[in-house]
Amino acid sequence: MSQQSDKTRPLARGTQDDIAQLERAFSLQNWRYIDIDRQERLAGILDRWPLLAELADPTSSGEQ
Repeated sequence: MSQQSDKTRPLARGTQDDIAQLERAFSLQNWRYIDIDRQERLAGILDRWPLLAELADPTSSGEQ
C-alpha cells in the first residue's frame, strides 16, 4: 500500500472543513472564501495544457 507524502496529498477537504468551522465559530454569514492557492494551481495547469485551457474557456467558440 502506498502513502502520499504531505506535499502531494490534496488539502482541499481539510481546508473546506477548516473554513466551515470558522464560519460556525464566528457566525460568518454572506462570507465568501477565495482559495487563492487553488486558483494559482489551476492557472498553472491551464498554462501547461493549452488544449485544456481552450476547452475550459467559455468565450471560445472552437472556431477560428
